[in-house]
Amino acid sequence: MAVISKLFEGNRKEVAQKAAAVLREGGTVVFPTESSYGLGADARHPAAIRKVGAIKQQPPTKQISIIVADLQQAAAFGKITDDAKKLAEKFMPGPLTLVVEKQPSVPLELSERTIAFRISSHPFAWELCATLGSAITATSANMYDKPSIYSGREVIKQFGNKATMIVDAGELPHNPPSTIYDLTTGKVLRRGPVDEILIRKVLEAKPAMSP
Repeated sequence: MAVISKLFEGNRKEVAQKAAAVLREGGTVVFPTESSYGLGADARHPAAIRKVGAIKQQPPTKQISIIVADLQQAAAFGKITDDAKKLAEKFMPGPLTLVVEKQPSVPLELSERTIAFRISSHPFAWELCATLGSAITATSANMYDKPSIYSGREVIKQFGNKATMIVDAGELPHNPPSTIYDLTTGKVLRRGPVDEILIRKVLEAKPAMSP
């Protein structure tokens, strides 16, 4: 049975420390994000990533995205180009996921060629990455091809016997998933809150002239 930790104002750091300890030991944590509940594992550990896929009952070939605290963490997993920096500085933390070429050390369990990352605007998701000191998997906490979960009660019902720890933040706002933009192809893979027109404007903007 999963350890259940209630998240409320004032205990975020304490709960993040407990969750980070679970992740370091190869466990899995269900946690709140700015959209729905997510299923987290330490993105550096292949065995932990495989647990995420097994829990969700999803194909092993499906790419798993990550959440990072900053671009420094992202650079350990993906090659951060100037365009990636521009978009991250403009839209992150926020509902934009960027796909970049992955670093050679990234586990194949995450992806074979590219890596998708975002900086979450949810205080706890960000705190968890910062406390762990590395990226965590950002896949939604739901069974494969099933709807996202926004209710703490429902996530406990579905994952109470599957995850190592559940961080219960109650009912989450029903925000849409992030826009996914692939910098390796220049294409939007999933439409979301950040419009493609805004992305193009940032990428096409010329740098300001020095005085």
